[in-house]
Amino acid sequence: MCGRYYIEIGDEELEEIIREAENKLKEYPGQISMKTSGEIFPTDIVPVQTGLRLYQPMKWGFSNYKGALVINARSETAYEKAMFRGSMLERRCLIPASGYYEWQKKEGTKNKVKHQFFMPGETMFFAGCFRLEKDSLIPRFVILTRDASDEIAPIHDRMPVILPQSGAVSWLHGDMDVLAKAVTRLISVSRVSAP
Repeated sequence: MCGRYYIEIGDEELEEIIREAENKLKEYPGQISMKTSGEIFPTDIVPVQTGLRLYQPMKWGFSNYKGALVINARSETAYEKAMFRGSMLERRCLIPASGYYEWQKKEGTKNKVKHQFFMPGETMFFAGCFRLEKDSLIPRFVILTRDASDEIAPIHDRMPVILPQSGAVSWLHGDMDVLAKAVTRLISVSRVSAP
């Protein structure tokens, strides 16, 4: 996790976030487009929250020293890793989403089944951190992950750190304890792809 997530238009809160990030996008020179609905892939530029009512476009994924893309950080060890330490201390963010996808290996085959995870009627907020890389005008973010909850573990062993609304501001202002209070209740699951 998390290799893809999605944004559905129709949620008033999410639409406000998108509008604000689109306004911020106008400050960047050149033609930069932001993906505001549908399936989100690594390297897509999307709306991200960086403070109370502060939203901006960011690109999904850090470049590592070999130039490879790193899209997630383990919440348990991110503070220990040089790649994430500074961002975890000073540049935290929330990634708004309608849900995310995971692939489950089918026993005895190379096939995988795609599952969709969501909380009906709610915008999810993934905990993340960001940085500005020297070759990019747009900041880049990663999504923090954690061990999967009991309901999700049969499908995948990791899941994004999903913060409750009450923990969002605390996360943005440096409260590490909020990670321990991440959402663990059952998230609705639907099967997307045929077996």
